[in-house]
Amino acid sequence: VSRASTAQAEENSVLTSLGSTVLSGSVEASYIGGFSGNNNLYSDGGDFGAHGASLSVGSPLGEGNYSAGYNVELLIGQRAENFGLNADDDFLLKNANIGMNLPVGNGVDLTIGLWDTIVGYEVEASASNPNVTRSYGYGLEPFTHTGLLASTELMDGLSVSAGLTNGFDSTGANNNDGNGTELGYVAGVEYTLPDSLGFLAGNSIFVGFADGNNEDNARDDWRGTNADDDELFYIGASINTPIEGLSLGVSYDDRQYGSGGEAEATAIYAVYSLSDSTSVALRYDMGTVDGKGIVLNPTTGLEGAEDSADMLTLTVNHQLWENLTTRLELGWENGAGAFGTAQLVGSGFGSRDNNGGGTYGAGNGSGSSSFFALNAFYAF
Repeated sequence: VSRASTAQAEENSVLTSLGSTVLSGSVEASYIGGFSGNNNLYSDGGDFGAHGASLSVGSPLGEGNYSAGYNVELLIGQRAENFGLNADDDFLLKNANIGMNLPVGNGVDLTIGLWDTIVGYEVEASASNPNVTRSYGYGLEPFTHTGLLASTELMDGLSVSAGLTNGFDSTGANNNDGNGTELGYVAGVEYTLPDSLGFLAGNSIFVGFADGNNEDNARDDWRGTNADDDELFYIGASINTPIEGLSLGVSYDDRQYGSGGEAEATAIYAVYSLSDSTSVALRYDMGTVDGKGIVLNPTTGLEGAEDSADMLTLTVNHQLWENLTTRLELGWENGAGAFGTAQLVGSGFGSRDNNGGGTYGAGNGSGSSSFFALNAFYAF
């Protein structure tokens, strides 16, 4: 009887500990192809892609002061390769952090460990974005940070975030051990318009900055040691309109490379809801790259040239069944040569397969290209 009572008490303790645990994730697959043969970002013939999955387990912050929670997220398959920029890595620890709440002022949320960057309009999970493929700006931004982040609301509608990080980015080859990195930082301010402003209510603008130096990470060893920090300045806005069902967005990224060079990207988004289950999304983005100081060939010392591109993407989204989002996407890109393609879309373009070479498709010259995607995304 004593042993049975002890076992029952231990079981109840485990159930209590797991009671607030949330398990979630997603699986994504596509058929992707290209229509043109000049500078294709995809192969001409098209093929199926099992992009892989994500799996998250965590416990959100509880109510009240001094509460704590955690979050662990793993990417599996092609999504791990694309996000981690490593064609040989099918598993990637994307998040591993502890959250804490402090009763200071209006309350301060602390996150320590490995967490998603606070800058950027688009994220890794494509179903959370208006389009399947990613914008140019997404390829310029850091993906994750290892460090300590503090966030608080100063007043109604105005919140700020600031954190100390290991280097500029903790994704992929930069990873999480801090070896060879210098302390960097991230900061952001978001303002949301109040309900009293009618259709303008809920419109928000976010301004963010990330700075850091991963001077000894494996991705930059062949270019030599970075003399300066990598820097990213970001502005993003979400805009409601008086037209029912229509919302707009805009993002701007300015990336300064520690190894030299600069890139800028601007994207404009429009999403129109046809019904509760169907919407149409249109994105126009443009980017420029000044490759001075970015060494393309360590043997010859060849540097990148200036390059520019623009892209138009049309996406029809339909929730076919519960938890299942299906998409048909058409895209047109113009202007990017091999260098611009590698710099603007080579850093985690999402459903595009990362072949490790930084150049996508069969073509390597400047010119226009077109592509399409049939995409299915299941989230649980």
